[in-house]
Amino acid sequence: MRHLVAGLFVIAVYIGAGCTAIGADAVAPEGTWIIADRVALQTFDCDGLLCGKVVWLRNPALRTAAMCGRTIVWGLKMTEPAQWSGGWFFDPEDGTTYNVSARIEGADQIVARIYKAIAWLGRTEILTRIRSGGRPGWC
Repeated sequence: MRHLVAGLFVIAVYIGAGCTAIGADAVAPEGTWIIADRVALQTFDCDGLLCGKVVWLRNPALRTAAMCGRTIVWGLKMTEPAQWSGGWFFDPEDGTTYNVSARIEGADQIVARIYKAIAWLGRTEILTRIRSGGRPGWC
């Protein structure tokens, strides 16, 4: 779990920039989110849930056709305003899939909990909104 990468980015209710409706009361944050300066993802609606796909990877060895554009966050369901849970996160660096939940902490910040089975044994990661295409190695 020490190589948790990407994004969990994922949880946001309209706070500032463009958002798209997903589900009855939910809103998906449109934009690009980076986690730990290792992976960036673009959020999108997937059948009323919040998902995210890879758009940037720090590690050049991982920038393959199979990884760029891959959905690595899926299944996040809004449980209350600005909070999401029940999702999954695939870490491109260690090849492991983790549980994920998240909450919005501001217009450009999401706090995500990444874990295997038991949330309190997991790790908290901060996702920050970034400008698309603003780093070398963009997919």
